[in-house]
Amino acid sequence: MISRRTFLRNALLGSSGVAAGLAINDLRPDGYTGSPILEEHRIDIVDLPPAFQGYRIGFLTDIHLGIWVPQSWLIEALAALQRRDLDLLILGGDYIYINASRAWQSAGAVRNSDYESLSRPESAAAIYRDVATIISRASFPDGIIGVVGNHEHWNYYPLFIKTLKDFPSIKILINEEHSISRNGDHLHIFGVDDYVTGIPLPPPPRERTKNSSRLLISHNPDYIPAILQQRNDPFDFAMCGHTHGGQICLPVLGGLLIQIRDNRFMEGLTTVDKGSVYTSRGLGVVGLPFRFNCPAEITIFELQRA
Repeated sequence: MISRRTFLRNALLGSSGVAAGLAINDLRPDGYTGSPILEEHRIDIVDLPPAFQGYRIGFLTDIHLGIWVPQSWLIEALAALQRRDLDLLILGGDYIYINASRAWQSAGAVRNSDYESLSRPESAAAIYRDVATIISRASFPDGIIGVVGNHEHWNYYPLFIKTLKDFPSIKILINEEHSISRNGDHLHIFGVDDYVTGIPLPPPPRERTKNSSRLLISHNPDYIPAILQQRNDPFDFAMCGHTHGGQICLPVLGGLLIQIRDNRFMEGLTTVDKGSVYTSRGLGVVGLPFRFNCPAEITIFELQRA
């Protein structure tokens, strides 16, 4: 369990050497961290129902809209996904970031001035409204499904829930399962509350059948080993975020902004028991206004029968 205060303190201390080596004029507002990489992965699922062979899912997580992440990053990411003939968009949580310190603002590290002069509650209200408005403009045949992250719980969580009710095209799952059916086959998608700041529950028991598969969305990948200890075969494929892939990644040392216990799930695709887990590096930044050797990503999964 890592608190917000501890995470930010460790991030700043552990990355001070890197930060000192970056010129302030590199903190420009045009996306110096680089455009997100589009990662595409084939996900093999045992007994995937025939109707979902080749099913394509877009995954977008850790947006962290705020003074360091402009609306244009989110708009461009969604546009890139919409061009790729997807069936469904899944959101992995952490839609907001409100910086607790003004040190970087004083250094000129502001890419999005829309929220710079707002109070904390005003920022939260504006960011939640903006991120929901932008996402709701996107369209996918089977809709948009998401979960909450720790930053929603830290930043006026009831306001987030209230705001999203005005955007019915975005379905937020909090320990809930959503099912998509095609020709008598079913894809069950269970979205769990945040592992550290929420009250995560296990998915309901299931019987593996040839006409259904289960996907899991958990913002924090530390939920994965926890759920695997509690029950057998809880999912076929899980999608996570939260880690940012380390965000600041140095040779030998690796990622400096490590905020999970089980480093198997730091980044990318991992096989566990009868399923697999993917952890995205995410779109935004947190703790520090830049990435190093760890590009942002947007992700596409194509489900295939193993």
